Amino acid sequence: MNNHNSSQGLDEAGCLSGLARLVRQICLLREQGDAAEAGRLQQAELAVAVGEFRRAHGSDALPEEKLAALFAAEADRVAEALLTAELLIKRLTAIWPAAPAAAAVAREPAVAAPRTPARPAPSQPPVISELLDAMLAAERTSTRLSPARNS
Repeated sequence: MNNHNSSQGLDEAGCLSGLARLVRQICLLREQGDAAEAGRLQQAELAVAVGEFRRAHGSDALPEEKLAALFAAEADRVAEALLTAELLIKRLTAIWPAAPAAAAVAREPAVAAPRTPARPAPSQPPVISELLDAMLAAERTSTRLSPARNS
């Protein structure tokens, strides 16, 4: 019986983790100004997930107060993560090489042009998605060039 309770507790924790992930996504959408998508996600996917959780674990397992506390905690978590990202953008752009678009333009000429130093950081920091795209592009390039990965 004790083993059953512990596995049920793990299942409940996993479900709560999934609910927290959905709530975090809703909070991120709100923080980014996409209230319509946040509302759609909350009314559709979150409502279904909460209903399933309450059916599986009892309505007392997730009272409205606990759901509200989950929203408050995830909203704080998202705000803190975005603030940290904004603080790091300036530092990352200072050490990041030229954007992939500039590198692609430099590769187009048939005659190799002399190498020029990396362009200075733009006056406005790039959007986080641009940084992530640049990081992924650099990773794909290094993965293709790495002999250890290809063998």
